[in-house]
Amino acid sequence: MSASSFKIVTFFKALDIQHGATVASDAITPVQEWRGVSIYSLLFLMWGLAYGLLDIMNYHIKVAIGVDRASAAFLAMAYYFAYIPGALLIGGPMVKRAGYRAAAVLGLVLLAIGDQVMAVGASNLSLNQMCLAHFVVGLGVSTLERTANAYAVQCGPRSRATLRILIAQSCAALGTVIAPPLASAIIFDPSKQGLLPLPNPSDPSRCLMPPPPSKDEAGDLGTVVSFYRYISVGIFGLALVLGLVFFATRWVIEPVVLASPKLDQARWKVWKHPLVSRKYLRLWLGVAANFCNLGCQVTVAQFFFEHMRVNGCLSDKFAANMMMYAQILFLFGRLAAAGLIEIPAIPCLKGSKTAQTLFRARYVLAVFVAVATAFTGAGIAASGTTAMACAAVIMFFEAPSFPMIFEMASSGLGEWTPFAESAIIMSICGGGLVPFINGKLADQFGVSKAWSLATGLFGMVFFYIMLNSAVPSWRHSVDGAHGEDTDAPSEDLELTGNGKSSAS
Repeated sequence: MSASSFKIVTFFKALDIQHGATVASDAITPVQEWRGVSIYSLLFLMWGLAYGLLDIMNYHIKVAIGVDRASAAFLAMAYYFAYIPGALLIGGPMVKRAGYRAAAVLGLVLLAIGDQVMAVGASNLSLNQMCLAHFVVGLGVSTLERTANAYAVQCGPRSRATLRILIAQSCAALGTVIAPPLASAIIFDPSKQGLLPLPNPSDPSRCLMPPPPSKDEAGDLGTVVSFYRYISVGIFGLALVLGLVFFATRWVIEPVVLASPKLDQARWKVWKHPLVSRKYLRLWLGVAANFCNLGCQVTVAQFFFEHMRVNGCLSDKFAANMMMYAQILFLFGRLAAAGLIEIPAIPCLKGSKTAQTLFRARYVLAVFVAVATAFTGAGIAASGTTAMACAAVIMFFEAPSFPMIFEMASSGLGEWTPFAESAIIMSICGGGLVPFINGKLADQFGVSKAWSLATGLFGMVFFYIMLNSAVPSWRHSVDGAHGEDTDAPSEDLELTGNGKSSAS
């Protein structure tokens, strides 16, 4: 542990009225479980707002700086690639050394600092400074995601982990719904953009992309700078309030953080490491699946306006309205998935084997991703009302994929669970690469045909989910984590360096 990180850990422990006490997940009471998840849901809301506001703010900044699509892609890449060091070097180690509460406060502080850097970069009209700001914001958000997602999974019995993370993640979706009207009220009014795009001469069913706006159409950049400064102060204030709630009260309990296995020096070599084994293939394919999944979700969101303009022939005003409706559907998609997996818990259905089977979490997720894949493929050739409907349906059915993959890929891994959680959060960096590739394809082949990339990647996500039903050891591990297959043999995991199984 470095001297600086040791001082941070010591500082938080000195403030803690709970004296660092932790509670095993199975010993957490329902009141502690839902009170903790409710308070941590504020963190989910914060990164939902950050995600929803970035694209809106970047619109003004990109126009003011005068950057093209390729250069603007570096802003998103700086944000999403920060998830790699944020999850592996900040969030993960902080959770293990100081606990979930300290890591959450640190994430909020990093997010607030990033917003201050954003204000400086915007005022200087510097693309390099804006990229740095996006990277710092990404560090803060990835630290929050590494902390809050894992907390939602560990704060209570594993049998309710999927329900907890879906409900908490719904607050992140709520943040993306709030962001557009919040920005409209404070920064600019998208309803002023009411001109319809021109028809495409070579394809009358579609339209041409409007030309880039001039600088005088970008709104008041000074207001954008002020907004970043005010929101930074607000996040600092939230960090202080949550810090007091976390460490000066006993309202939020600290779940046990599983210790990482100790390995001898030779086994730290890549080719001898226990994780480099087919027995952990479920984790690594889950990381790859989530990389594809987040890449698709960010691509659909970032190119939603272009899809509405080109394939739906909508004005900016109605495209913005459609985006708001789609984000609301995204929120209800997560709530719908949470409701479906809880159907077997309804008193009158507890004895029904049909309900227990049909509404397993892996089956619910498979249906959602399958429909999202199908409508993404349909969107390639769709135009007009059909194109708008496809985009909205995709947003609904893609909604529960990240939280459910997070819980699915990290279940049944015992002492390797903390590393698995960091690795899955790290895979969110797919949101920086896939949209960049999609932009290149859109420039070369058009907005419609570029959707082929998202269709293929969603198909890979669906394949991973189906593997969790097809491979017996994977199926037993996933179902056993939800209390649905407790009599089945546990997954045969690799032995750790001390000769003991790493299975829980």
